[in-house]
Amino acid sequence: MIIPIRRAPGNNGAAEFMMIELNGELLRPQSLPVDGGGDNRKRRLEFGSVKFEKDGSPTLIIGNHQLKGTSISLKEPFVVMKKRRKTTYRDTCKDSESKIDAHSGVELQVAGIVKKKLMFDSYPKSIMR
Repeated sequence: MIIPIRRAPGNNGAAEFMMIELNGELLRPQSLPVDGGGDNRKRRLEFGSVKFEKDGSPTLIIGNHQLKGTSISLKEPFVVMKKRRKTTYRDTCKDSESKIDAHSGVELQVAGIVKKKLMFDSYPKSIMR
């Protein structure tokens, strides 16, 4: 089965994302707010906010906890994909002039590239608002 990979239309360069790495665990609230209506409702939860200091170090605020972190470049970047439904895919194989049909019904689209990660490995500091 062939799954085609395409670059997003109208996107000259892929978006650059950052990965967040935390030590420990996060517990979500028992009841989550619901956005939208009808059958297509989505549950959303704000994770927190990341701010960068003057020296470039990230600070993550989750509720009333503040975590200081570091920005690390990944040895090898990786791609974030978005799955799209397709009916058929036809392409010409360069090695042979035959046509290849893939009826997988799926196409992957490049959404962005992850080149850095923000690592928060220290204990959180309590802050009062």
